[in-house]
Amino acid sequence: MPAHDRKRILQPLIERVYQAEEELALLQTLDNGTPYRFSRHSRLSGKAAADILDHYAGWCDKITGETYPQFTAEANLQYLSFREPIGVAAAIIAFNAPLAMFATKVGAALASGCTIVVKPSEYTNIAVSRMAEIFADSDLPPGVFNFITGGSRAGAALSSHPDVDKVSFTGSASVGEQILASSGQNMKRVSLELGGKSAGIVFDDARSIEVAAKSLMGLCSTFLSGQICSTPSRAIVHRSKIDEFVNFCSEQVKTVKFGDPFDASTNTAPIISEKQVNRILNYIDSGRSEGATLCFGGDRPGGELENGNWINPALFVDVKNDMRIAREEIFGPVLCVIPFDTEEEAVAIANDSEYGLAGCIYTADVSKAFRVARAVRSGSVGINGYASSPHSPMGGIRRSGIGREGGWAAIDAFTEIKTVVLNMDG
Repeated sequence: MPAHDRKRILQPLIERVYQAEEELALLQTLDNGTPYRFSRHSRLSGKAAADILDHYAGWCDKITGETYPQFTAEANLQYLSFREPIGVAAAIIAFNAPLAMFATKVGAALASGCTIVVKPSEYTNIAVSRMAEIFADSDLPPGVFNFITGGSRAGAALSSHPDVDKVSFTGSASVGEQILASSGQNMKRVSLELGGKSAGIVFDDARSIEVAAKSLMGLCSTFLSGQICSTPSRAIVHRSKIDEFVNFCSEQVKTVKFGDPFDASTNTAPIISEKQVNRILNYIDSGRSEGATLCFGGDRPGGELENGNWINPALFVDVKNDMRIAREEIFGPVLCVIPFDTEEEAVAIANDSEYGLAGCIYTADVSKAFRVARAVRSGSVGINGYASSPHSPMGGIRRSGIGREGGWAAIDAFTEIKTVVLNMDG
């Protein structure tokens, strides 16, 4: 379809998502317990999903190839490259940010000219089902947008299906490995945004230890209770600032409010399932048994919350980087504090990981900040703060995934390059 026509079809869809943002926020909160104020006003909101779709719609008429100069006088050949849609794409979405992930994967695929099959997490499909209704009631040609629900069997069927040309998956590294293996049967293209064990490095010259501590502890304890793959769950803190850092972390957790997600004072989501609660508690037990010191948290609240999927935010100190809690993705409200003495040691600890998704650095020294940011092996690094954005690449290395989402990188991931050679003497 001509780029102009694709853009004209997507623009009314964007407006309809904007109009439905309040309903979408409500459904997302019912889905995964994200506090309603975050479902309504954050980068995971329905409004943000519309903005993401709008960003990708703008790419429709800007997907270009290249021309290449004549390489040798021996042949009068002109080389041109074209970007063509990969074909049928399967988008498999995680539970923690269903609206934003839907928009990111579907927006890039449709802008590139692909058709798509969307499968949300079995834990959270209500909000995405409403998005699917909006897309179904549009001018998209039949068969361009497709939507299914289901669990791991449905995901496996998509990733192994011979007529699916690409899989875009967000989720755990273990499932990503299975998708990569099954996709290899017919050499599917894959984009895998997987887990993380990201490092937040806090230098002794940080502008504010308080800001660093409350930011890192806050990402692990509020919003989605640490259930975000890019959350820096390893705080690599200069040894001279450990006590100060821990003190500010303890102050931060006093602000955590569990409860009804539609209550304006609630600022954190429950753990997605009882199975995940038990998994997190197992990691907390292993941290103790391996010799780390639990400063606070790590237990379940009582009272009226006793039967809910809640865990009090936990902070470990005396953590060594070879402990399970420092090496494996916990995906919950647990922050590990690892001390360092020199810049080189901090970088070495950050890079001593199977993962490499995101991270951040706190320092007032701009030269050091850029030097360390370049030295840390990670898909993205924030300096004195971190947030993802739909117009910049997001993804990881090692077990954190393959490929990137966001901006041109996502368009690149949904297109193939075709080279056309024209004999000018023919």
